[in-house]
Amino acid sequence: MSRIGNTLDHRARKEPGRPFLSLPGERRMVTYGQFAEWSLGLGDELSSVGGRSLTRIGTLLPNGLEAALATLAILRSNATLVPMNPRLTWREIGHILEQSSPELVLTTPSQPLLQSFIEHGWIQHPVDLAGIRFVALLPEGQWSPAIPALRGVALLLFTSGTTGRPKGVLLSEHNLLANAEYVNRAHEITDSDIALCILPLYHINGLVVTLLAPLLAGISVVMPERFIMEEFWSLIEEYHPTWFSAVPTIFSKILSATQPEAHQYASLRFARSASASLPEAVLQQFEERFDLPLIEAYGISEAACQVCSNPLPPARHKPGSVGVSVGNRIKIVDGEVWVSGPNLFRGYFALPEESAEALQEGWFRTGDLGNIDNDGYLFLTGRKSELINRAGEKIAPREVEEVLHQLSQVESAGVAGIPSAVYGEEVAAFLVLRPGQTISSEEVSAHCNIRLAPFKVPLTILFVEELPKGPSGKVQRRLLTELYINMSKKK
Repeated sequence: MSRIGNTLDHRARKEPGRPFLSLPGERRMVTYGQFAEWSLGLGDELSSVGGRSLTRIGTLLPNGLEAALATLAILRSNATLVPMNPRLTWREIGHILEQSSPELVLTTPSQPLLQSFIEHGWIQHPVDLAGIRFVALLPEGQWSPAIPALRGVALLLFTSGTTGRPKGVLLSEHNLLANAEYVNRAHEITDSDIALCILPLYHINGLVVTLLAPLLAGISVVMPERFIMEEFWSLIEEYHPTWFSAVPTIFSKILSATQPEAHQYASLRFARSASASLPEAVLQQFEERFDLPLIEAYGISEAACQVCSNPLPPARHKPGSVGVSVGNRIKIVDGEVWVSGPNLFRGYFALPEESAEALQEGWFRTGDLGNIDNDGYLFLTGRKSELINRAGEKIAPREVEEVLHQLSQVESAGVAGIPSAVYGEEVAAFLVLRPGQTISSEEVSAHCNIRLAPFKVPLTILFVEELPKGPSGKVQRRLLTELYINMSKKK
């Protein structure tokens, strides 16, 4: 049996009545005893539907009991889990299905793409477990599995990255649980903690940080279906979580919203930010407003999530730094961050050349640029692939974004390179303003001119309703460039 299965069963034997999941949307609580029993039952149901012990199972589920149950049932069965974003289009899902060839896809009767599966030859089977309703989809024809089992692979996670080309990250159960232990160590999680999970389980941050790490610690998880700003503080007031993990965009939205009363979030001892760079201005404003530590961490899918984290008070927390390595090792090679450790992935699925280039003698070349100070704190400066080349001058988008976030009117900022006939590339800024706020392009330029070298000041400033982001919350800069090009064509 898998270690995840052993852990679940141990918790069920030791404290069967202890709450594991609190589900605000359903006004329901599930104990460790119930969850362990249902996870075994779901594994048996899927084997029965599939006609054999399955080796590769996809999921298409929003957060909630179904997603948590399916995730841990599949992982404990030693099958390879292939989680997919339920908000993807059929075209995007199709690319993942073609590459991964799952033997079964588990979803719910309300999934909008259910009809698309049926129209493309998939056969649906209802699965009802203790009143929890799933739909199991079995492939036929072109979708039938054509690749062997992925031995020792617990998770096949497709991530779009910065190029938009999906790559499958191969992670073992050992990788996942090693990282979950590092999360608990970094944040000093004890059995009196309660986690709030507002990030999707189909992403590495939600899966490892706010499901597997709590499981290892034996604590409870509050899991709404998704983050809703209008319900966030009342959720914390009612369920008393002690910490939560989010992305910078969420913290920006929190700062744009009405501040709650102090008693509503009195249970929190810290908040955690990861998956994308946290602007220093957002960190400082959050900590000043809520008198609560905001711990910035750095994680990547290839390392099963967390690589570095700032420590909790009273240890030193350095604004602008993603902290120190916890469990794994880091080093800088020619300005690039390299990572090594038990949490490191085994390669990219069906991409041997890219895997060989990325993995060098046990070290992963992250593509992130940064430096390590004398205290071991890592400071990220950007990504090699995202540097803007203006007439030979290399400009890191993050540096410009930090300056833009100093403007109180700005909720989110994205910076990308746009084509220039004279300089090759120019700097463009895309801004989302806080509700009710206004600022002119001239005022933004004036602010930047004081704080940046002339060649780094955005030539073009565009105000948009939202920034294109991936499931991890990272701004998709290539899509910003495409947005500018498309807007230019319409002029």
